[in-house]
Amino acid sequence: VATILHMALLRWGGPADVPAGNRAFAYHRHLAPMCVALLVMQVIEISVLHLLVAHWSRTAALVLLAVSVPMLLGLIALIKSFRYRPVLVGPDCVRVRAGLLIDRLIPFDGIAGFEPQVTSDMVRAPTTLNAALLAWPNLVLRLDPPLPRASAFRRRPPADRIALRLDDVDAFQRLLAWRLGGDTG
Repeated sequence: VATILHMALLRWGGPADVPAGNRAFAYHRHLAPMCVALLVMQVIEISVLHLLVAHWSRTAALVLLAVSVPMLLGLIALIKSFRYRPVLVGPDCVRVRAGLLIDRLIPFDGIAGFEPQVTSDMVRAPTTLNAALLAWPNLVLRLDPPLPRASAFRRRPPADRIALRLDDVDAFQRLLAWRLGGDTG
């Protein structure tokens, strides 16, 4: 909760979170505009709903406001976190991040290769972790061994692929191929 509030209310401008020795790869240029459109629609919907509910019950409107403001702050924090938390290539691993939602370390010896040609079967497979979120992926990392996934509501199979949407996918592929020791396409 503190991270969300800090990101939504206090973090304006400034550099992305990139530790020393890591190379950052942004993904927010395709994802953030769609999320901003959702935010605008949410603000419009909340405004209209509150006006209608306040006409009949002031108490119900206040309760809706108490629920709506944290949701707005959470969406603002999520949109901002896409820029502040890029995908990282470090000296010994790839850190796959998707804002506040995904943050996984993948050691280089756990990456079997990557697929620059992304198919819908790859993305929709239950064993694919889709870190591209709302955007269509432009790269899929193949994992060996598969990455275990925990879910509070349902059992999920381990991920043997991670789908990414990167703004500079060519530079990412070149660096990853070099780190892995050759062409892994």
